[in-house]
Amino acid sequence: MHECPHCKQESISTLQKIIAVTPLQATCMVCRQKSYIHIIYGLIALTVWIVMTWLLIGLAYLMQMSFLLLGSAPAMVIAVDRYLINAPLRRVNS
Repeated sequence: MHECPHCKQESISTLQKIIAVTPLQATCMVCRQKSYIHIIYGLIALTVWIVMTWLLIGLAYLMQMSFLLLGSAPAMVIAVDRYLINAPLRRVNS
């Protein structure tokens, strides 16, 4: 669970937080206020995932080992964990 920027309670689930990239919003289960993650964090996570995937494609081609392409899924998990889950939630101005 993650802290709501309104009531400071640990009441927003990880899935809600990951999906709360603008324009989608996470709703606090305690105070029912909405919050979001700024789009820049989503773009950073996407860029990191794309770069890591292209590096794996290059390695797979260079080494002729296609199983390296399976590394794209863990690369996405790393990007989401590092840049979306750790991103601060912002209050929605009503």
